[in-house]
Amino acid sequence: MPCTNDAYDQAGEGIRVGRALSGKRAAKAGGTRDHTVPQMYLRPFAQHMGRRTYKLKVRRLDKINEPFPVTPTGIAAETGYYWGISAEGVPHHAAEHLFTALEGRADPVLKVLLHDPEWALTPDWPLDPDQRHVLAWWMAAQILRTTRQRKRLIHQRAEAPDITGLPQEVRTLAQNNPHLLYIVENIATLALALEARPWALGFSDMCLLTSDTPIAVWNRPDDEDQLRAVTLSDVMLPLDPHRFLFLPGPATRAADPRKWVDHLMHAEGAIGFALVEVAYDVADQFVIHHPQHDPWKHWKHWKPSSPGQPKPWDGQTHSAPQYVLEYPVFPPGQNIERRWTVEHPPPLSAAVTPP
Repeated sequence: MPCTNDAYDQAGEGIRVGRALSGKRAAKAGGTRDHTVPQMYLRPFAQHMGRRTYKLKVRRLDKINEPFPVTPTGIAAETGYYWGISAEGVPHHAAEHLFTALEGRADPVLKVLLHDPEWALTPDWPLDPDQRHVLAWWMAAQILRTTRQRKRLIHQRAEAPDITGLPQEVRTLAQNNPHLLYIVENIATLALALEARPWALGFSDMCLLTSDTPIAVWNRPDDEDQLRAVTLSDVMLPLDPHRFLFLPGPATRAADPRKWVDHLMHAEGAIGFALVEVAYDVADQFVIHHPQHDPWKHWKHWKPSSPGQPKPWDGQTHSAPQYVLEYPVFPPGQNIERRWTVEHPPPLSAAVTPP
């Protein structure tokens, strides 16, 4: 997939501010609502209520037992979050333009994974190289763009540029630049690392959730070296209430040659519980799930079993939960009927051999 170097150049030009930029102009430029989690990603977790109308259920971590409805447009949005300042003092929205381009390419690939009319696990697996390439770039962007990532960077950064002398409106945009520059510097390498990994497409008997940190880097979500974390860790991306991508790390795939290449998974019993727990633990501020696929409702004996991955920027010092996952590769030639993506609970005979 060709990438727009112009977008990288704009987003990564630093935070030197030219005198020509007025506070009024900066305030106007930074007034957009920027989604840190794409709406196109959230729609499969939403209940379709009518033409272009979707409803999600959201639970804030500090009020986890008080779910509330919201639309994909109304959640995971921050005002001016991806606006920056070029070296010439010109406001730019280059990062948002880059994300939009990556989302446009990734959306058809996600539809391939989720929209087979008969089977929960698409027969078009593994993805072809071009589809895999597109999705790896989108996943890399999603790892780097979150609110949790920005908070980690601010907390771990030894020195912050001095922008105290700038007008408030300009300062608001300029303070985004270190995160935008980090994205530009790391996205290509991170995408290549993801693309080179074996991928598993999975079905979970348990209802899945996602969050404002959709991609879970197991055991190392806040590692200072995110490339190392992704290279050494299991990586998981929930796709909808019952399907997910899982990229097994070196330790997980070491003992089973079938995991050295792309394969299928069926997350039964405790494995499904583990997936939900990990997705919950990496959330920054809230988790998101389908109104009719609610882990708290349909699996009443599940509840978060840990305080989550610690957030040092919020003063949390508890030990980080660690996970080890063992799972069998789904037998070749078998599949799961699509109806079990919406019906509960799937019976033991849900796995069938396609005709």
